[in-house]
Amino acid sequence: MKRDVKHAALASSLLSAIVESSSDAIISKDLNGVITSWNKGAERLFGYTAEEAVGQSIAMLIPLERREEEPQILARLRRGERMEHFQTIRVRKDGSRVNISLTVSPVKDADGRVVGASKVARDITELVRQEEALQAANAALERANSDLQQFADSASHDLQEPLRMVAAYSQLLQKRFGGQLGPIGDKYIGYMVEGAMRMESLLGALRMYTQLSMSEQQPSEDVDAGAVLDKTLANLEVVIHESGASITRTALPHIRLYEFQLEQLFQNLIANAIRYRGNGAPRISIAAEKRGEEWLFSVQDNGIGIAPQFQEQIFGIFKRLHSQSDYPGTGMGLAICQRIVERSGGRIWVESQSGKGSTFYFTVPCRSAR
Repeated sequence: MKRDVKHAALASSLLSAIVESSSDAIISKDLNGVITSWNKGAERLFGYTAEEAVGQSIAMLIPLERREEEPQILARLRRGERMEHFQTIRVRKDGSRVNISLTVSPVKDADGRVVGASKVARDITELVRQEEALQAANAALERANSDLQQFADSASHDLQEPLRMVAAYSQLLQKRFGGQLGPIGDKYIGYMVEGAMRMESLLGALRMYTQLSMSEQQPSEDVDAGAVLDKTLANLEVVIHESGASITRTALPHIRLYEFQLEQLFQNLIANAIRYRGNGAPRISIAAEKRGEEWLFSVQDNGIGIAPQFQEQIFGIFKRLHSQSDYPGTGMGLAICQRIVERSGGRIWVESQSGKGSTFYFTVPCRSAR
């Protein structure tokens, strides 16, 4: 009996020491909300000594606009409920406010009746400030992105008409006065026509990119990738014939993607494979296979290849590795491909070596694909 009493006294003493040494505020109260115990952590957090706090109402810590919380907490305690990680605000002795996370547990007597509560309060003010700062930064970033996208879309749209006028009149000059201004004059007019046409292509690509960036809605139906590839190859028929390209393919699945987006993907990747060809005729292989919960597509070519240090750079907006005279293009094709794939929840990358061709891979989540 003495041993049991001694053991109980030791356990009580140990528990008391743990409570007093805790960095968290540990408080007990009765069912009327009157404070019955107050540890050192509570003194540090709220500024009141135990002598000042014990016997007082817990309401002294609660801001006026949050006074309705205490009756709700007491009602739940009377039902024997426990509350964990309840985030709220409390007031210190000096009037300053502190964000806290509360864990409130019912305290029962020997007969199992709820007679009070034990509260553990942790200061989370710094965490809340960091979360608020992060939310504010994210909101500012979203506004900046939205403003930038709207500006790019508006600018590209508004510039189309005057640019078409420049291109049209440049072509009329070339047609009517070609040969009359001498070789230098013909060269300058040619530069005007070429520059206007290229700018028109750039603006079209920029509009496509911003429209993809602003679109949030996901497609509701699958599309036949094989049929979309057929349509793409028909669009590229002239350049395929002129380059002597040979194109092979495997069976392609139905996938959850907008048809025009998949067409853009195929068209940019195949056109690039033809454009950046080596000395021989382009040989292009298109395939798809299911890998877990996604489809893995590949477009392989025997072209000039891409050095490893440039394989991430090529997906940037207007990023080009070659001059316009060597390989014409807008520098937007792969950026558009990346935006389409990432919007669908997939990823795109290239495996290549200089002079040994390239294989572009992209994935599309299976979402009801068959």
